Amino acid sequence: MTMPTDAAPGDDLTPDMRRFQRWLADAYGRHPALDGVSLPEARLIAERVRAPLTQGGPEMVHRRELQIDTAHGPLRLRIHTPTAAPRHPALVYLHGGGWVFFSIDTHDRLMRELAARAGRVVIGVDYARAPEARYPVALQQSVAAWRWARAHADALRLEPDRIALGGDSAGANLALAAALLLRESGERPDALLLNYGVFGDDDTTESYARFDGPAYNLGRDEMRGFWDGYLGRPRPVDDPLAVPLKARLAGLPRCCLVVPECDVLRDDSLQLAEHLRAAGVRVELQRHPGAVHSFLEAVSFSETAERGLARSSAWLRDAAAG
Repeated sequence: MTMPTDAAPGDDLTPDMRRFQRWLADAYGRHPALDGVSLPEARLIAERVRAPLTQGGPEMVHRRELQIDTAHGPLRLRIHTPTAAPRHPALVYLHGGGWVFFSIDTHDRLMRELAARAGRVVIGVDYARAPEARYPVALQQSVAAWRWARAHADALRLEPDRIALGGDSAGANLALAAALLLRESGERPDALLLNYGVFGDDDTTESYARFDGPAYNLGRDEMRGFWDGYLGRPRPVDDPLAVPLKARLAGLPRCCLVVPECDVLRDDSLQLAEHLRAAGVRVELQRHPGAVHSFLEAVSFSETAERGLARSSAWLRDAAAG
């Protein structure tokens, strides 16, 4: 993968994040604009652009795919087993993409990195995407995937009380909302890993004003389109399972919030950390200066992403040990 070295989208980004942004711009620039093609074609373009980011990385001892039955039809899972240990803790992981784009393919390396570094089996969930499947389909599939992993812990050689939930961006929204739903039935993941998540629907925050636009990988108009695709219009803005910043958070497991400072969603995570602590939930807030939305995907060439994965994986290992 050739990384361009000129052009700086923002002086507040680290040099490796500027290269990441320029690389993404160049890669998307070789295709038609996403808003000028059909949604299936836009998804294919997004997958092709992200494909080089998934190459390389840790090898798994075992990697397999299967389908499980859910109330919304078959659900594809990809299971990454990092070592030959007799049992592992696990992480059920939900990819980002605004509920509309990406897949367990675009996030394959990220999931393998987490598996190898944290010593957890990582189960990727290929949930149904919006707008074809609107809220709460993806959320209910996420809950079904976690319950399936726990119910099949013996066959999968998992530690049944050490199955975490995690995700990035829209996937972090799903992970947090799934934990809220599980709490209501007395079920509990052992931890929540929330990477640059979208937790609120207020796009007038300081981080939206400061980091809106393509130089920072995600913008206000794009997020508005994602919300409309996921929830439809008019949006159910008072539903705490759709907008978790409005939820009662007491009783959730320990949480790690991975926060790039140069991201429109930064203030969502900062507000969530305050609300979680006020509710008595243990929180680790990991802030990354000069990083942009989706920065962990750049681990093949970025020291910023390497540090982010090292810190969050260490937290996951400690969560399992605790």
